[in-house]
Order: sequence, then C-alpha cells, then structure tokens
Amino acid sequence: MFEDIVETVREPLIVLDPDLRVLSANRSFYKSFRVTPEETIGNLIYDLGNRQWDIPGLRKLLEEILPENNKFDDYEVEHIFSGVGRKIMLLNARRIIHQEKGPQQILLAIEDVTERKRIEAELKDYEERFRRQFETSKDGLLLVDKQTWDIVNANPAIMKMLGHSSEEFIGKQLKNVGLLKDVQDLKETYRELIQSGFINYENVIAETKYGQLIDVDIHLVDRARFIQCNVRDISELKKLSTQLLHSQKMEAIGHLVGGIAHDFNNILTAIIGYGSLLHNKIAAVDPLNECVEQILAASYRAASLTHSLLAYSTKQVMAMTPADINKIVFGIQKILDRLIGEDIEFKVHMASEELIANVDIGQIEQVLLNLATNARDAMPNGGALTISTEHVQIDSSSIQANGHGEAGHYAVLSFADTGVGMDEKTIEHIFEPFFTTKEVGKGTGLGLAMVYGIIKQHKGFINVDSRPGEGAAFKIYLPLTLTKEELFKKTELTPVPSGNETILLAEDDHAIREVSRIALESYGYKVLEAINGEDAISVFTENNAGIKLIVTDMIMPKMLGNELYEKAKMIKPGIKCLFMSGYSDDIIQKRGILKEGINFISKPFSPYDLLRKVREVLDS
Repeated sequence: MFEDIVETVREPLIVLDPDLRVLSANRSFYKSFRVTPEETIGNLIYDLGNRQWDIPGLRKLLEEILPENNKFDDYEVEHIFSGVGRKIMLLNARRIIHQEKGPQQILLAIEDVTERKRIEAELKDYEERFRRQFETSKDGLLLVDKQTWDIVNANPAIMKMLGHSSEEFIGKQLKNVGLLKDVQDLKETYRELIQSGFINYENVIAETKYGQLIDVDIHLVDRARFIQCNVRDISELKKLSTQLLHSQKMEAIGHLVGGIAHDFNNILTAIIGYGSLLHNKIAAVDPLNECVEQILAASYRAASLTHSLLAYSTKQVMAMTPADINKIVFGIQKILDRLIGEDIEFKVHMASEELIANVDIGQIEQVLLNLATNARDAMPNGGALTISTEHVQIDSSSIQANGHGEAGHYAVLSFADTGVGMDEKTIEHIFEPFFTTKEVGKGTGLGLAMVYGIIKQHKGFINVDSRPGEGAAFKIYLPLTLTKEELFKKTELTPVPSGNETILLAEDDHAIREVSRIALESYGYKVLEAINGEDAISVFTENNAGIKLIVTDMIMPKMLGNELYEKAKMIKPGIKCLFMSGYSDDIIQKRGILKEGINFISKPFSPYDLLRKVREVLDS
C-alpha cells in the first residue's frame, strides 16, 4: 500500500536508507529528472547523475537538520541540472519505519517550484513597472473598486491637478472629487464600461478642490478588480488650439485685405493725384480750394485706413524708426482729450525716462486712437481713462506664464478705463476681425483687430484684464531699442527740382498712368507711355538711347515689372528703374519681385511723392 501511495503522488519522491542510498523512487522522479531506475537505485543520493545531486544545501539538510529533528519542511534549494536545466525545489523529508522493528528509512519529497517562482518574479516585475508608471505618469490616474465604486488609489499627477491629497481621494467617488459631475447615472456608466471594456469622455469640465474649472479628457478602462480612470488636463492644449484658430482667422481676413488693397490703392492714387494737380492750379482764395482740400483729406484718411488694415493683416511694410513712446503719447494727447469727451476724466502718467522703441509712429498713434475710442464707448455715462507708460524687464518665467513674447526690456503702454468691462468669454474674441460688442451700425469689429495686428508687427504683445462692471485695462508691450538716433524726423515738403530726362512710364491703370504723366511733364520730364510689360519693351527697344529711367508697376498683364527691368538691362546695361505697386508686401514677396535695395514707391502716392522719388533715383 505504501508503494502504491508513493507511485500515485505527482511530486518526485525518493526513499533513502540510513546511509542515504536510494532504495526506491516514484515515476514522477524519473520523469522529472530524466533518469532511469538502473541509474538511481542503490546509489548514494549525492552520486546521482554524475554527482549532480551533490548539492551543498541538500547535504546540510540530510546530514545536519534531519538527524536532529527527524524531519524538515519546505527548504528551498536551487540547482542547475545538466539534463533538465535550472530547478528551484522545495524539499520535505521524514524519517519513517515500515515495521515496528524494521530499519529506519528517509522519505524525501521534491516539489518543483521553478515555474511558480518565474511567474511570481514576472508578477512582481509587472507590479513594480505598473507602480512606477502609476507614480510617474503625467496624466492623472485613479483606481476605482468595482464593487463599491470608491477610489482606492490616486497618483501624484491627479493630486496636483485637482488639489486633493491622497487621503482626500481614498474612499470617495469620482463625482465627490470633481470628475464626471454631469454624468447622471455613474453606476450605469460603470455597467456599460464592464461590458465594453472602456469609455471615453473628451473635452469635459472638471472642478478642482478650490472651485477652478479645467478642461480634461477622461478615459475609463476595465482592469480586472479595478476601474482605471485616466484624466488628462487639456486646458493648455485647448488654449493653443484657440490661439491657432484665432491666427487662422486673422490670416484669412489678411488675405482678403491684401487682395482688395491693390485696386483700392490704385483708385486712391488717381484721386490723390488729380486732386493734388487741381489743388496746385486753384488759388488759395478760391472758394473751391476748400472743397479740393476736403477731397484730399478724405483720400488720405482712406489711404490711412488701407494702411491700418494691411498693418492688422501684417502685410503692410512698416515705416519703422526709433521713437520715444512718451513723446508719441504727448503728441496725440490733445486729440485724445477731444475724442473721449468732457464727461470722462482723462489722466496721463508718463515714465520719467525715455522709452525708445523701433516703431511706425503713425501706426502707434492709430493704436492709441482705437483704444481711446473703445474706452469712450465703454463709458456711456462717463468715467475715467488713464494712460500710463513705464519701463519693465520681462524674464523667461514671465514669458512662459504669458505664453508669448521674448525676454527683454519693454515699453508698456497702459489703457485703464472704468467702463462696463468684459467677461472672459468676450475677452477671448475681442481681437478677432469683425467681432464687436457694440450695437449694429456702431462698430466695424476691426478696431482691436487692427491694434492686435499692428502690435504683432512691432514684435510686441497685449495683455487684457477686465471683469464685468469693473472696467478694462489693456497693456501693450513694445520691445525697447538701445539706439536714439533719428527720433521724430520730420518730412518737410521741400521744393522738388525739375528735370529734362526722358522717362518710360509703364502702368496698366489708365488713370494712374495719366495723372503720373501730367505730374512728370509739368516738371519738365519727357514721358513715354506703355500700357503693359510687352508694350514697354517695344517702346524701350525703339527709344532706349534717350530713356534715362523706367517707372513701372510691379504687377502688370503679359509681363511683370521685374521681368521688364531685366530685359531692359540686357538692351541697355545700367538703366535705372523705379518700381511702384498697390499690392501688399507679402504678395509681392511671394512672386519674388521685391528684392532688397531696389527703388520702390508704394501706392497710393501723391504727385509730390512721385516727383521726389523720381529725382532721387535719377540723381543716385
């Protein structure tokens, strides 16, 4: 019966005599260690398998522990056998007697735990890797018990995100810590989760411990005993996405503005040109003189509007010059005072030091006018407007907080009013083209869009702080420059010398060609006209000996202005050229026809501007 029991045991068993020689072994032993009875029976246990069983740990068990205790239990021994490889074994032994006076024998049971140990090691490694990932994940992670739906673990990222400590998470449900508060039946959600394996909630609102609302993505995953809740803060991503959308909107309106600018500038060039010629012919005392001056004034305002629109769209070439921001504010202060009205208290506080920035003075004045107009409209019942300037230094940490700009020294122009103020949603849209809070017919929605574009072209940025009922504060940051040369250079209308040179005038717009011809001829020049590029080459080929200057539109039918110039140089090397265009700078740049150092005059221009530029090019 004993032998039958031994044979049915699945674990390897060996019976030893008192001298530790093998008396018998079960089939499991032979199978597990790939040996035969002939190699085993009668041999000293240590000699089995060419002395592979001479294991120090086994000797100690059989020769020291067993004689003293008559048994030993679950001693772990690790050894590498040539036939079966590495084995981890749990050894159990007992001294036994078959008959009352029979010889003592030793029963040695060998439990192979190699696979179990491997699985335990892998499980421990997996748990360690999971723990590290859980602790170091940038996403917030929560483990929820599937029986109670309570949170049982929280990682550092979720603690930082929502502001709760580990203890404040444990035992709470997701709704108690500001997650999935809009989900009506969370238990039903969990049931759906267990069926599908995962549920995603994208772009939802979470509430922190301190009541702050943040945008998050939440992913629920079924993980055996637990539900894993992944929480990703997408507030910054959403902010960047909004900024990108805003930039795309601005670029779209910029393309529109750039497209219409050419035709509009051509029309204005003709109006200004003919108006200026008429103005020169009418005596100052003539009653019609004032009418002509009003026409010219309106034309220049229209030209300024086009210039501002192009500046908003960042397509206008800016006339940059070093200027003191304080002096710009001082110079326009009286205009601003009249603009805002008597029912608004107007204060100006300027920095004691010069704030020299590289700016287009006209565009900065336009910014001041637009902001003052907005402030006035925000205070229909009166109030106070304060304009101030200061010098600030911005470091990299401040730049990271603002999300724009570069570290350095800045002139800060502040506009603070006591008007109706704005909520956060309105502030998000105020710089978008055509967005306005004014009544229909009382605002174009381009004022602040222009301001944004102008400041962006100046490599500056704007911060807005406002709350409903508490007024608004706009802070404009303009990079300071170290140079102080050429501050406020005034262009005086000095007399332009006449000439007698022959000029080839190539312009496809009849009105501009005609008014330019009249202006040039009135100052003694001989003008040869061409209606496009091909016509101009034909005229130039026949008359190149006498032609001293080509005045050409940049973009014309049949041939571009630069192509005309290149062909003319092949016929007459050294010929001079003055380019003119009403297109925005980016369109000309994309066509590769505006190169650094060329002679260029931008439409709209007055006859005086054209004559001065022609004389300048001829004398260069």
